[in-house]
Amino acid sequence: MRRLTFFIAAISLIPLLCNSFSPENPIDRRILVLLDDFSIKSSHSIFFQSLQSRGFDLDFKLADNPKLAIQRYGQYLYDALILFSPTTKRFGGSLDFAAVLEFVDSGHDLILAADVSPSDLTRNLAAEFGVDFDEDQSAVVIDHTSYAASETEGDHTLIASDDFIESDVILGKTKIEAPVLFRGIAHSLNAANSLVLKVLSASPSAYSSDPSSKLSQPPSLTGSAISLVSVVQARNNARILISGSLDLFGNRLFVSPVQKAGSSHK
Repeated sequence: MRRLTFFIAAISLIPLLCNSFSPENPIDRRILVLLDDFSIKSSHSIFFQSLQSRGFDLDFKLADNPKLAIQRYGQYLYDALILFSPTTKRFGGSLDFAAVLEFVDSGHDLILAADVSPSDLTRNLAAEFGVDFDEDQSAVVIDHTSYAASETEGDHTLIASDDFIESDVILGKTKIEAPVLFRGIAHSLNAANSLVLKVLSASPSAYSSDPSSKLSQPPSLTGSAISLVSVVQARNNARILISGSLDLFGNRLFVSPVQKAGSSHK
């Protein structure tokens, strides 16, 4: 029952993710999913199946596929794009950095998930939407207070976060009761971009650093200034969701029981 309770709480994030894809327009259903590796299709199958159960048609391709294309004869082939390819250095085929920006500028939706040591391509795309990942390629979010209590997680990089934005428009009216597991990298929001919002923030005790080395100087990103998941509602109604964790969408964290350090509840 505890595992089921957390599973329900974890997938309560999925409406937010799915709502990135214009739910009020039922004809916008075809999504291109770009992967670093096809193994992600199975390791993240719960998320993908949730989208499919809502009527979305997913087309899975490797991000460096030499035949990759999102347009044909000037018409877009897809209504939305999921980039689960954080280490890809350049896209294949006719897709490139500028083409992704043009896709969003045309009113299409995007989910981008980063991971440890993201490529410059991933970093630069996120920066275009007002999200700046920690420049340290080895840094991850660490929290010695709000970590997930687990015998196998000794470095406190698997954190349990429940600091959600208070917005029925973004998260819906049902309150998310349980913490969400997150393992990944920190990002901050560019103050010059008024359209980007923190949806899931780190706790005041969190910081971004390399867990394998001792701190020699104060970390550049700390506390609730760290965003874990952010969204952009563009003026053209395009929606962009950016996560510092690819694992956030994975089956393992969806079905794992979560117990926040210091709490007796799962």
